[in-house]
Amino acid sequence: MSRAFTCKRSLTPRRTTSKVEYSDTGWQGMGLTQFTDTPHSHSSKALLVVAVLAALISVSAPCQINECWAQYSYALQHLGKSGMCIALRTYHQCTRNSASDCTGNIHYHSVRRMIESSLKKNNCSMTGKFFTGNVPKGYSHKSVEETPQECTFSPKAGYGHCGLFGDPHLRTFTNKYQTCKVRGAWPLIDNEYLTVQVTNDPVGKDSSATATSKLTVIIKKHEECGSDRYITYQAQTNNLPNRFQNGRSVFGYENSVRLVEVVEGRHIEIHIRYIDTTILVRQIGHYFTFSLQTPLELVQKMLNKTMDSGLNLCIKGCPKSEIIDYKHFLTKKNARLKSATDSATVTNQMTREQAIQKCKNTNVVDFYFDSCVFDLMTTGDSNFTQAANSAQQDILRFIPQVWGTFKNRTSLPVYVQTHKNSSNPLCISQIFYWIILLCTYLRLLTR
Repeated sequence: MSRAFTCKRSLTPRRTTSKVEYSDTGWQGMGLTQFTDTPHSHSSKALLVVAVLAALISVSAPCQINECWAQYSYALQHLGKSGMCIALRTYHQCTRNSASDCTGNIHYHSVRRMIESSLKKNNCSMTGKFFTGNVPKGYSHKSVEETPQECTFSPKAGYGHCGLFGDPHLRTFTNKYQTCKVRGAWPLIDNEYLTVQVTNDPVGKDSSATATSKLTVIIKKHEECGSDRYITYQAQTNNLPNRFQNGRSVFGYENSVRLVEVVEGRHIEIHIRYIDTTILVRQIGHYFTFSLQTPLELVQKMLNKTMDSGLNLCIKGCPKSEIIDYKHFLTKKNARLKSATDSATVTNQMTREQAIQKCKNTNVVDFYFDSCVFDLMTTGDSNFTQAANSAQQDILRFIPQVWGTFKNRTSLPVYVQTHKNSSNPLCISQIFYWIILLCTYLRLLTR
């Protein structure tokens, strides 16, 4: 009798008074082509139904993770802080006992990791006393579904901001505004939680002006709230992915690490909740802008670490040898930047007056206005006006109070006046020359 798994035309038994007949039911799934109806068949079928129902009930048994949390919460409330290890061991044992019902529950596995981490942090042994009290009916406790305190950072001193945009222009955590060359790969941030590195390429042939063509973010291991492996995000010109390198967009407890695509191929944001940090990356034209907000407590930790060693542009700013005196550059109508090899100068791509007018129309002010004018004069690429505008919007979003420090300047009178004074024939050295000459003449007269 064939048992092959194929479709075949089969016959279905029909009970008559004396025998079992067969009726044609058309195409059916495979199985036995005939069977004998015995007195035991009904009981066999009943047992089969019961077994299937039992299996379904077993599979659909709810994960009791909230009950475990209630037990832990009640134990901690009853025992106090001195009973932390007992409460944690009880919590751990309860979740282990629920393992079979919670196998496919991602939240359950995150909780398990957090408990094990808390046991280590509190130097608790896995063996010892357990809390044996019963949780009273109606006991009020916060659900374990709520974000644990250790996975949510609440800053006490406000936020710091670092931004890099354009040709490139840098705003540091310490409120320095700089225009730099920084050609090649440079670290912006490197702390115990994440690393951000940019690669800057020349914006034109033989030009010393550069812009960011590649950006890498590495979020370091954080088993309790993030990932037990490094998370990497990398963007290159004309490729701003909406996923981390491994194809995922979220990690950790309650999606503590999250990548959001705001505008396809143009604007992404990375949110790291357990350090309350937000990273913005935009592609404007061929180049990237970067902006980051992080608590001042973390900024201070970075300041303490990088004062003695290491290079961290968001903290230390650009090295002196890499800084471009953009103010002096803007005083000259026909200023020229030295080439990348310092052997020649690069012809301006736009006049200063044209650049000023375009930047005024973009509604950027102060440093962002200066940066806009500088970029247009050195590249002629109008995309840099949008880059300056986006950078200004970012800082106002992250640090709104900074608007009170802006002067709303959309011109270069201060720089131009400085240039005129320095160009006056009676400059300081010439004044000294005439004073010395006059003194010599007076001495001759008195002889």
